[in-house]
Amino acid sequence: MRKVPGFAFLLLSFVAFSRGNDTLATLGAGALVPLKSNQIVMESEDLRISPHQIRIHYVLRNTSSQDIDAVVAFPLPDLDGGMIYGSPVEIPAKGTFNFVDFSVTANGEPVTVAMEARAHDSHGEDITSRLSADKLPISVLSGPVTSAVNQLPDAERRSLESAQLLIREESQEAGDKKPKLNWYPWWTTRVQFHWTQKFTAKSAVELVQTYRPVVGGSYIVQNDDGSTSIKPYCGTAGTLQRIAVGKRQHPAKTESDAIWIERKIDYILTTANNWKGPIGKFHLTVITDPEDILVTCYPGLKQTDPTHYEVVDTDYHPTSELKLLILQLAR
Repeated sequence: MRKVPGFAFLLLSFVAFSRGNDTLATLGAGALVPLKSNQIVMESEDLRISPHQIRIHYVLRNTSSQDIDAVVAFPLPDLDGGMIYGSPVEIPAKGTFNFVDFSVTANGEPVTVAMEARAHDSHGEDITSRLSADKLPISVLSGPVTSAVNQLPDAERRSLESAQLLIREESQEAGDKKPKLNWYPWWTTRVQFHWTQKFTAKSAVELVQTYRPVVGGSYIVQNDDGSTSIKPYCGTAGTLQRIAVGKRQHPAKTESDAIWIERKIDYILTTANNWKGPIGKFHLTVITDPEDILVTCYPGLKQTDPTHYEVVDTDYHPTSELKLLILQLAR
């Protein structure tokens, strides 16, 4: 009988449970963050969100009488190896450090950004140097880990297992002479893009940031009224009524067939507080398809046409993150 280490057994059980759940993980990213300078105000932020792209247009002004070279960063959401391999997640650009296709322009010109990628264990310790010394990928998305691990001496491989940085999985199919051995990374990858932006004294700079969100969610089936799905997003009786109407108009063949697909999008708003003062004018637009149902706790968001929801806030200090649920009819 094949022996499986207890830690590996727990992971395999988690993998089987999570994949049967069919719930895609949601990873929240957000806005640009200044790493230094308290003299720059955000006069306006125009945020446009859809399941396919997030676009933010900023107007930032240097209020001082001196030119400022400020380091500006965009941290990507953490990539946890256990989550990537243990639960469904749709990464927009797999195999790259820029897995959300991030780009930015300043006054209409593309900005060349630097990248910093680090790896951390489950205790938050930086293990980048150790992985590099073992010629293992820093990114949990950077191709198969198994081939790299197989090049390691047995003692180092056992050490990585003991440190709970690697998970071993054995599988054997009919006809196989011996089990196949795979290795999975059990660390977290943290990627941050950054550059130095010049802010001329008493002048404004327009920055435009785009990226593709990591959208999560499950589905609402024929025999589910949707109340559990919409509750965390402040859904109402009117939301439940729209869900029910969709079911009547698009009946499923069986009670367990999906009617509505969940598209969950998280956006980190509170990093805007790192700039000086409030956001002068904050304009949020959420773009959906005409039949979609948008559910969110964000106050004041109103439908302006069949595909757009908008709200404008002035002197805005965000106190929480933005969470959106877009329900789309299964086709």
